[in-house]
Amino acid sequence: MLSQRMSKAACFISIGADAEAQQVVLQDAFNLFLSSHEALRFGSQTAGLTAERNQRLLDALSIVSTDWSPFSGLIESALSQGYVAAPAVARIDETGLVLLGNMNKAVNKIANAYGKELPDMPLLLSLTIDLAGRQRMFSQKAAKEFCLIDAGINVEANQESLAKTTNLFTLTLGALISGMPGVVMAAPNDEIRGKLEAVSAAWAGPKAVLDQAASGATITDAQRATIIHDMENVLTLMNEAVGMYEEAIPEPE
Repeated sequence: MLSQRMSKAACFISIGADAEAQQVVLQDAFNLFLSSHEALRFGSQTAGLTAERNQRLLDALSIVSTDWSPFSGLIESALSQGYVAAPAVARIDETGLVLLGNMNKAVNKIANAYGKELPDMPLLLSLTIDLAGRQRMFSQKAAKEFCLIDAGINVEANQESLAKTTNLFTLTLGALISGMPGVVMAAPNDEIRGKLEAVSAAWAGPKAVLDQAASGATITDAQRATIIHDMENVLTLMNEAVGMYEEAIPEPE
């Protein structure tokens, strides 16, 4: 999620849309990625994580570290200059997608490893939490693709990607609410179901705008504001839902 959040913020800065606030978003996401990546590798008392000892997982996180180097250099440049030129946005997107791909692989390996190794952590719950977490990424990836279309960067390719990302978010949200046998656990309690339904309600407005942008419609100031601001509510609610899933993990006996 953070890789796409940074790419999204850099894009909006480049077109001068909510640029000052997006600089804050960019800095905060950059700092959080750094601290989270270190916590996954070396542990963090604050996050309640011990140092990782599974070499397979460490190897996956090492690949992420390699991907982070060129991406972070571009982000640091954007932060120091306070401006992002169109060629830099395209490069940020390119390196960010590589980072996203390998981070997704690492997260999937982590979810599978701990879902199998911890007797009190059902694998289906582990995979469901992973999938719920990906919804946060989809929200930011969709906003980024919308911005890239708005900026005139690889428009046709991003229209196609945006249509897929929007559809994935919608389908996955439905699966999280109702379940998908053997793949996704239905909302395990009324509280989580209610939160996911709140996500669905918040998603309706941005989805309509994203669908129009993906179809080639001209982007308006009002639509741009919807994606910049209303998508933050989708992300906040989805963050809260993921936290509820984590609280649903059975305590060791």
